[in-house]
Amino acid sequence: MPASQFNSPGKIRPDGTVHLTGTIGLAEPGKEAEVRFLIVQNDVIVEGRGRGESGSDSWSGRSDAECEQLQEGPAMAIGLGLVSRDSKPGVGFQTVTWSAQIELERRGEND
Repeated sequence: MPASQFNSPGKIRPDGTVHLTGTIGLAEPGKEAEVRFLIVQNDVIVEGRGRGESGSDSWSGRSDAECEQLQEGPAMAIGLGLVSRDSKPGVGFQTVTWSAQIELERRGEND
């Protein structure tokens, strides 16, 4: 199975949400992967979610809420990917988890 990863840097938007992108090692024709992630920086933990692009191994997502406590600099990102499989054999769910040290940067609205 291909490796899943976060692209670095993650972008802290002016509204306080964080935008992450990456690749995901899940492939099911015609299906979009669902991605859940955590960003951990010191004592701050932020949840987020994203979607994979159908027919591609890339994904993008945003934190569920603004978090003004996140700062520019290193953070740990933890990901969970999920896709349903309805082709035989192997009907069910396929999941993948991964983690990586990433950098966070503040970005403007159009970055």
